[in-house]
Amino acid sequence: MKRVFLILTISVLFLSCTNDNDDNLDTSLEGKWTLTNVSCFCFFGDNPDFSRHKITFEKNNLNIENTGQFEFLTDAAGTYSIMGNVITFSNGRQYTYVVKTDILELTYVDNPQIADDEIFLEYKRG
Repeated sequence: MKRVFLILTISVLFLSCTNDNDDNLDTSLEGKWTLTNVSCFCFFGDNPDFSRHKITFEKNNLNIENTGQFEFLTDAAGTYSIMGNVITFSNGRQYTYVVKTDILELTYVDNPQIADDEIFLEYKRG
C-alpha cells in the first residue's frame, strides 16, 4: 500500500511540473513587425510615414526601432508577458493584441480616468 501511495505521489509531482516561460509566449508574435497605421487622438499631418518604427519579438524580449519622425512604445523595450490576449510590456503598459496572419493589432488598455489616451497600432510582419 505504501509503495502504491509513493508511486502515485511521485507521478502527481512529475505531471504537475510545467515550464512557466513557455506558457506565456505566443509564437505567432515572433519576428519583426513594421508599423503601418496608427489611430489615436493625435495629429500626424498628411500621409504620415510610420514605417520607420519597427518592433521585434524574440522569445520573451521586445526590441524597438524608432528611427523616423514619429516614436512609439519608447520605453517598452525589454521583456514582456502575456495573459490571455493582453500583453504587458516592461514599462507596465498593457495592450490587447490580435494576430491576423501577417497583421498585428495592438490596442492600449485604456485608463478610464485619463481622457484621450486611447491608441491603436497596426503592424505588418516583415
